[in-house]
Amino acid sequence: MSSEDQSKEEQQNNSEDDTTLRMLNAKKMLELRRRATSVSNKVAPAPNKGPKILSDRELLLKALVDRGEEVLLSAECSYPNEMKLLIPKLSDLIREGKVSTISGGELLQFLRAIGLRVSVATSITVEDHGKFVSLSDKIRERNQS
Repeated sequence: MSSEDQSKEEQQNNSEDDTTLRMLNAKKMLELRRRATSVSNKVAPAPNKGPKILSDRELLLKALVDRGEEVLLSAECSYPNEMKLLIPKLSDLIREGKVSTISGGELLQFLRAIGLRVSVATSITVEDHGKFVSLSDKIRERNQS
């Protein structure tokens, strides 16, 4: 073999080695990416996977009906420290299945029974010629006539 043939053969071998090396590096990089994503998935799972755990307040809000949310907000404004103690207790009753829903009236009655005087804005409306008018406006109208 001539020296030219040997150099061409060496170049071919080198290019084959380079290609093989590149392929091995690509495989290793792919494997490292797979490992990295699997580790990151184990460390920080996606927020939408699995059931969402509700906080005590969120659970209570889901169980409140009618004007329950309004009563709860009013109670939290008037008695923040007491409600921090009551909300977990009420949510425990919901989790245990002892209570499924709580109306605004029931919550207000409960709070008043334990000594928390929660005031909720109320208004009485009456129908007058197809329109709903507050009772106080209706009485004023009658007194002026």
